[in-house]
Amino acid sequence: MQNIGICGAGLIGASWAIGFANAGYKSLVYDNNPDSFKNFESLFDKLIKDLLIINPELDAEKIKLNIKLNCSIEEICKDTVLIQESIIEDLEEKKKIFITLDKLASKNTILASSSSYLLISNISENVVHKQRCINAHPALPPHVVPFVEVCGSLETSSEIIQSALSLYKNANYASIIINKETEGFVLNRLQGALLNEAVRLHEGGYASMDDIDIALKHALGIRWAFMGPFEIMDLNAPEGIKDSFSRYKKGIQNLAKEQNSVPEYSDEYLSSLENEQRKRLAYSDRSDRIEKRNKMIALIRKLKLELGEDIQNG
Repeated sequence: MQNIGICGAGLIGASWAIGFANAGYKSLVYDNNPDSFKNFESLFDKLIKDLLIINPELDAEKIKLNIKLNCSIEEICKDTVLIQESIIEDLEEKKKIFITLDKLASKNTILASSSSYLLISNISENVVHKQRCINAHPALPPHVVPFVEVCGSLETSSEIIQSALSLYKNANYASIIINKETEGFVLNRLQGALLNEAVRLHEGGYASMDDIDIALKHALGIRWAFMGPFEIMDLNAPEGIKDSFSRYKKGIQNLAKEQNSVPEYSDEYLSSLENEQRKRLAYSDRSDRIEKRNKMIALIRKLKLELGEDIQNG
């Protein structure tokens, strides 16, 4: 059994630990805050319930046995094939922890950051062995969204990229390679484009928050659960993707010309968003909504598995 080091025991770290443990790896978990391990215990039970929706025959006890908590930083660096860093999204903090991990980790250990926006070239700036450092950005919540995008810097070796990709795929994550560093990688650049347009439509008075969410939940989102934008366009016209873009490119280009502004996200606007959202969902009800979200995602995953539309089949 190969060991995976988990650096950070919050939600992302816990999800990674469970994901690797479920795939047969030994997850060694470190956090500099002892209280995080108490939270991990209760978090484990919640996350496992979601996975049981996907696979009712899951052995929760076996997964728990494959996770070792309260590890020292030295322990997660010894004889591990990969260390998955998932600490706070702060460049200086990540730079510090990567220097430490690089000093302590075995020479062949891959050092991966779960950062959403911070580039590995910046995180590993002061690291000696830059060739083994990568971004490995998951989607939230990663215990039921089995996705990771792998990106290296100019210093990262191609062998490390391929080894990491193979490891994540063996751990049952749909894994993609980002060929060139770009802030936000693929996932957050796509999501950011959609969020910016949603804000433009709402702030401009074109549609309410409710109606914008409905357009996503009950139209685009249903297709996007199993098809990407290129496949959607391929199926949207009789002769395929070229035919589809040829028919609609003028409309798409006209929209792009209107969408080139950047919303300000002023405090005043964000406060109005908060007030409007709290009328739709009380803050006290958010935890229940999050649990329902995770269950819905798990059910979609289960359906995709049954129809052959999950990880290994794109």
